[in-house]
Amino acid sequence: MRDKPYAGPSGTNEFNELSPDEMAKAMYEYQLLGECFETSSDEEMMGRGWVLENPLILIEGHGDNVRRAKRELTAAVALARHQGVSWTAIGDALDMSRAEARARYGTMD
Repeated sequence: MRDKPYAGPSGTNEFNELSPDEMAKAMYEYQLLGECFETSSDEEMMGRGWVLENPLILIEGHGDNVRRAKRELTAAVALARHQGVSWTAIGDALDMSRAEARARYGTMD
């Protein structure tokens, strides 16, 4: 888990021109993003400033990733079931109950 974002990069003046309200808004937006990018360093987060200007780019990209991950997960569950893996083991791997896993992916049986 990454640390909470700090007030800004050291050794730069990119925030010097911001009013206190603009600074507070920018830092809140970085904090919101920081909760999503748990493995990114503070410096990497500050480099993602473009996301603040157009978060739809981020939404579209992650939407594509989610759809791909769902397809891959569905295929992985089908393969596991084909190989005889129990619904209990699949549920454990997905951090859900056996019943939840079977309800979500059970049409493959």
